[in-house]
Amino acid sequence: MKSKRMKRVMCAAAALALSLAVLTGCGGEKRTDESSGNESRDTEDGAVRTGDKHLNVALFWVSATLDPAKDYDGWVLSRIGAGETLIRLDENARPKPCLADTWEQTDDNTWVFHIRDGVAFSNGKAVDAQACKSAIERAFELNERAGEYFLLEAVEAEGQKLTIKTARPSGAVPNNLCEPLFTIVDTDAEEQAMDRAPVCTGPYVVESFDPEVSVKLVKNENYWDGPVGLDTITVRQVADSDSRVMAMESGEADLTTTIDNMNLALFQDETRYSVYETIGPRTNVVYMNNGTGFLKDQAIRQALLYGTDRQTYADLIDGEKAVGLYSTALACGRDLTDTYGWDQEKAKALLDEHGYVDTDGDGIREKEGQNIILKYYLSADHGSSDAALIAQAVQADAAKIGIGIELVQAENLAQIKSSHSFDLCSANDSTAPTGDPEVFLSLHYLTGASANYGEYSNEEVDRMIRELQSVFDEDERQSLAREISQKILDDGACLYISYIYGNTVTSSRVKHARQFPIDYYIITKDITIE
Repeated sequence: MKSKRMKRVMCAAAALALSLAVLTGCGGEKRTDESSGNESRDTEDGAVRTGDKHLNVALFWVSATLDPAKDYDGWVLSRIGAGETLIRLDENARPKPCLADTWEQTDDNTWVFHIRDGVAFSNGKAVDAQACKSAIERAFELNERAGEYFLLEAVEAEGQKLTIKTARPSGAVPNNLCEPLFTIVDTDAEEQAMDRAPVCTGPYVVESFDPEVSVKLVKNENYWDGPVGLDTITVRQVADSDSRVMAMESGEADLTTTIDNMNLALFQDETRYSVYETIGPRTNVVYMNNGTGFLKDQAIRQALLYGTDRQTYADLIDGEKAVGLYSTALACGRDLTDTYGWDQEKAKALLDEHGYVDTDGDGIREKEGQNIILKYYLSADHGSSDAALIAQAVQADAAKIGIGIELVQAENLAQIKSSHSFDLCSANDSTAPTGDPEVFLSLHYLTGASANYGEYSNEEVDRMIRELQSVFDEDERQSLAREISQKILDDGACLYISYIYGNTVTSSRVKHARQFPIDYYIITKDITIE
């Protein structure tokens, strides 16, 4: 269905937009008949036959492998409809049955799952608790990220009964098992085949794979959860939003995602297309380095927070103004106090009070003879150019309160963040990647944590994060996470800009597509094409 959100006026967009290089070509042959999804299509390997229901998909990222136990590659496997987990997340980001049809917690450290009867891998092999045990243990053996979600003590298998024992209490186990890292794969398949064609349980099976270029899929004839809507799918990596727009307009793609706001209007209210949108847990955030340089002084961080007009930025990129780190898709993201509303006069007074003044009339404040000039590193993220628009807007507003910002386009922003070698840096973060607030807090805001890029430290916040780990009641978890978010906000740790609406755009011939808040799911069994 069409988006129900009001389209905002985008007059400022042209002035702030960076020039984007348009990638040429998406590969494949253009359709010969726009009215039908059943025509013959030419492909390099001839896999698509006359009469097939075929879907062409343009995604911003195709991974280097399809092994879910490597890096974040399981996300692609899930998005293309090939991989499934024990539990999945619904349209409200809550856990619901998938390969496990029931589960219960029997004590603080023990979770028991019943593996659904009648499920088979795409090769026809039955899925039982032992198969699930092997896949989960393999994820923990090969990917250190697994231990970020919960600490595994043991996994036991008996028939269809799977028991997971954690090394310490964890209230987020069902949510965290939704992470595509824990995709159930047939571990008896050849290990070298895991990279290019893992054997999974999803509605589609990988037929061929060109790393970081494309994936071709066919219907899983052994799928357990009802009819599958398509015969074949071709997924291509089209990293740039403008190029994905061109792919849709030219008919090279039937479905795409993550279109920038200024381009999304091209598809809204057009009968040839359908647009699906929903608020998700992603937040546009500017990390501030709390550990070194000028931003070690809370007064400068607070001045930047007062001095930046987040509502205008959110309008510019058609997001929702952010207050704390969690979006309003989650209960813990609602009802926070906006400690630092836009007030440039208050920002100037705060800087004056702490001795940051412009003594030479160049428009930049100094302290002890040194101009306040901050290096702001940015990079396109998740196929969006929002980071560039935000950076230029922050730079312009900071100049009005006497703070200089130098923008640096970064080729390897991840390395810069992990080395803490920045004053400011852009990010597009899923702050509840499994629908639960704990893991992001533990990784990004616990003192000394591996992804605590801004070197934030607060003993009270540390205590509350550790308390959250052993809270099992969902309402209590959300309430405590909200309190933690408020404390981090009050400290002026980061500049939270906007909560992001995820979007999916399809040809009007594509039916039953959806936009989930958690971006693990794009191609589902229900999608078909007319």
